[in-house]
Amino acid sequence: MNDAQKKKTKFRNSKKWKEFRHLKNVEQKGIDPITKSKLRKGCNLHHLNLSAEDYEDLSNPDDFVLLNHNTHETLHFLYTYYKKDENILDRFKHYLDLMKKIEENK
Repeated sequence: MNDAQKKKTKFRNSKKWKEFRHLKNVEQKGIDPITKSKLRKGCNLHHLNLSAEDYEDLSNPDDFVLLNHNTHETLHFLYTYYKKDENILDRFKHYLDLMKKIEENK
């Protein structure tokens, strides 16, 4: 683990982070806002501001969202492509719609 990761891990183990995370859970009523499913143990508090120097800045609660692990991983994966080409969402939707249509026709 590199120094930056160690620093993040230490911060995520702090009382300040844990209390902030709990308040986001209460605010979101224990729900993942993307999937609308119940937040599971080990869910991730996602930083909407991806700037490394702002990692420990909790001054704006709107810069964070609590997500289930798979939702969090999917969001990061999609964002990698979305920031280069916003039309990726349209293409994803196209193939999701085709999958749904095929499933419905079985």
